Amino acid sequence: MLVRMVLNEIAHIVKKGERFFLASHKDPDGDAIGSLLALGGTLLLAGKEVVLFNEGPIPDHLSSLAGIERVVDAVDMKLEFDAGLVLDCGNLERVGTASCHLSKIGPLINIDHHENNSLFGDINLVDVQSSSVGEIIYRLIKLANLPLDLTIAENLFVALQTDTGSFKYDNTTSEAFSIAGELVGWGVNPWKISRKVMDEWTLEKLHILESALKTIELHSAGKVGFITMAQDTLSKADTDNLNCERFVDYPRCISGVEIAVLIREIKKGYYRFSLRSNDWVNVAKLASLFGGGGHPRAAAFSEEGSLDSVKQEFLSKAKGFLQGR
Repeated sequence: MLVRMVLNEIAHIVKKGERFFLASHKDPDGDAIGSLLALGGTLLLAGKEVVLFNEGPIPDHLSSLAGIERVVDAVDMKLEFDAGLVLDCGNLERVGTASCHLSKIGPLINIDHHENNSLFGDINLVDVQSSSVGEIIYRLIKLANLPLDLTIAENLFVALQTDTGSFKYDNTTSEAFSIAGELVGWGVNPWKISRKVMDEWTLEKLHILESALKTIELHSAGKVGFITMAQDTLSKADTDNLNCERFVDYPRCISGVEIAVLIREIKKGYYRFSLRSNDWVNVAKLASLFGGGGHPRAAAFSEEGSLDSVKQEFLSKAKGFLQGR
């Protein structure tokens, strides 16, 4: 009921207003970009003025989505807006450099589905039952009677498909399937989107995967699986653009593994941990111990130190989540 009330309030604002600033989180995934482009696209079709911001970098597999050329990574601080809408961000800092500008825009509308959202907006629509922000944006479009066309539908489908792992993660609800079906009714071709966004790999990326697979190791009686991308591997390619996030699925699929971890050395002594769980561990709570966050089955955080020290610290804290199983 509360979600519906807040959604109604946001629908009123987007129908009444004329100029909007939209942003999603830096280092974007399909939900962040798909939702941004879909909401921006429908507002533009409705005759509104819209700035779409994402600090990037935009990964290659999302770089050909319809409307991507409208996304900017710098903001004119002198511009004025009727509202700012932040999508798929657990906190305002996830936006990046535009966060200081957004904090001055009122009302600031926070639309998210992360359970650890900091509720930074003047208006907060945080629906943890939604599979994706794309699902929320679809409901907003319908409620506000905003225009929908094939390109908007495709971007919404990208948001749903990527955040549900091609509709196989446990956040895949009947509502997600229902919305996906409606989008297909608008002409979306699931195979076309899956091929481009999920399944198209370069030979370079396969070689990087080959190197990463050799690093897989199991800990905690086989319940934790690591796969590591060290700086010497990363230097061979622009992995921001190659979208190596799904490498975490390889240790995840090993029998007996509950927590899968992809460790990327972003720079010397600085690591990005991407976490996935299979059944019972809430990795969002585990990531929060390191200042990170996410969803119960998918989360992330960053940590500094030597590779051995950060791994041991992680294993030490993960132990408490694995006890009794």
